[in-house]
Amino acid sequence: SDPQRRWLAVCFGMGFQELRPEALESQFGLKVALNRLGRERIKSIDTRRPEDSTIQTRSQNSRIGQIFDFGVDTSSIILQAITGKSGDEAFGGTLTGSDGLKLSCEVDYDGIDDKGLTIINSFNDSAYQELFPWYGKITPIRDRSRVDELNQNLVARLQNGQLDGIHLAPPEIIDYHNVDRFKFSGSSRADAFDDLRLSDYLALFDGEHVITLADMKSDKVRVAGDDGPFHDRWSVFKCLCAEVQFDDQFHILASDEWYVLKDDFVATVNAAMAEIPLAALQLPFYTAGEKEGDYNARAVNAQAGMYLYDKNLVNFEGERGRVEFCDILTGGRQLVHVKRRSKSQTLSHLFLQGQVSAEAFLDHPPLRAQIREAMPAIVGIIPAERPNPADYEIVYALLHEGNPTLPFFSKVALMSISKQLRRISYGVSLLWVGLAQANPV
Repeated sequence: SDPQRRWLAVCFGMGFQELRPEALESQFGLKVALNRLGRERIKSIDTRRPEDSTIQTRSQNSRIGQIFDFGVDTSSIILQAITGKSGDEAFGGTLTGSDGLKLSCEVDYDGIDDKGLTIINSFNDSAYQELFPWYGKITPIRDRSRVDELNQNLVARLQNGQLDGIHLAPPEIIDYHNVDRFKFSGSSRADAFDDLRLSDYLALFDGEHVITLADMKSDKVRVAGDDGPFHDRWSVFKCLCAEVQFDDQFHILASDEWYVLKDDFVATVNAAMAEIPLAALQLPFYTAGEKEGDYNARAVNAQAGMYLYDKNLVNFEGERGRVEFCDILTGGRQLVHVKRRSKSQTLSHLFLQGQVSAEAFLDHPPLRAQIREAMPAIVGIIPAERPNPADYEIVYALLHEGNPTLPFFSKVALMSISKQLRRISYGVSLLWVGLAQANPV
C-alpha cells in the first residue's frame, strides 16, 4: 500500500491504550523488526503454542543470535514479539516488534515524517519471507470484521447441518476421573450427557429457534462428577472447535480465537501425518461414559501379554516433573498412552507426555528400577541397563466416537514430537479405538 496514505500513531507512555484495536495493522511491528533485524541479531522472543492461547513464553539469549539458538520448534509456535539489535543504528539501535514497534533513536520533530515513511517502507518490505520462511504459517486473526465474517459463516454451517470439521471439546485439560457428566445451560431439558458432543447441544434447538452466535456465547457448559452438583464451567462457544475452508483459505477456531494457515504448511503437516503408521495392536472397543482408567484395566484383562501401569504404580520425578511411564505395556515392547480424542491442548499434552516418558525411560535407571519392581513379570521386557530405543514403540491410543481424525494443531504437535522420538530410534504409531455400539463385533 502507498506509505503516503498510511497513518502512523506515535505513542508516549501509556498512550497506546487509547488506540482502537480494530484500527491497528496486525503484526505491524513484527514485520518491521524481522525485516530490520535479519537472521542473526535476535535477543529475545515471545512465543505461544496455537492450542493454548493463555500461556506465552519469553526466551532470552545472553547474546544476540539466530531464532534457532532459542531451541524453539518453529513449526509449532506463533511468534508474538521479537527484540534484537538493528544493523542500522540510524534506524534504531534496539527494536521490539509485536503489533506495535518500539525503537530507540534520535529524531527531531521535523524528522518524524521521514522516520515514519522509513518505518512503513520497512513494513512493506518482503525480505522477512526469505529470512524467516516459517513465519506466518499460523497467523491469529485480529481483524474484527474478518472474525465477524468467520463467525457468521460458522453459524450458517451449524444452522444448515454442515458439521464436517466442527466439534465440541473442553477448552482446557480436565481429569475425566473427576468429571463424568455434562449439561448445557439455557435449556429446560434436564438431560445430562457422559461426554461433550455438538450433536447433543444442537438437539436443544428446534424449528422455532435456530442457533445463533449469541446463544453459543451465553449458553454454558455445566460439569459434574461423582454424583456431585453441576456448575458452569465454560461458554459453549469457548468449547467450539472448527476447521473450515473460507475464501479459499484454511481457518481454525480454537479456544475462542480464529487462525488462518498457509496452504503449503497444511500440506506439509498432512504429509508428515501420513508417515505415522497405525499400530499393529488390538484393543477392545470402549463404552460410552467409560473412564480411561476403567478402560485401561478392562483392556489389559481382556488379553494376555499386556500390563497395566496406571499413574499410581510408578511415581518418578524427572527433570520436567512427574513421569507417567505409560498406561499399558505390551509384551511386544509397546508403550501405550491412552486418551479420549478431545481438544488440541489435551492431545498435545498426551503426545508430550509420551515423549517425556520415552526420554526418561532411556536416561534414568531409577525409573527403570521402579518399573521392574512394580511388576516383576516384565523384567525381561524392561532391562536394568540402558535399553535400545529401536526395540520399543510409542503408541498413542485415542478413544473416539466415530471421528478418527486429529485436530490440526494436534497434528502439528504430533509431527514435531514423532520426529524427535524417531530421531532417537523409537517407533511411533497411532491407534484409534471406537465405541462398542458403533462398531459391533
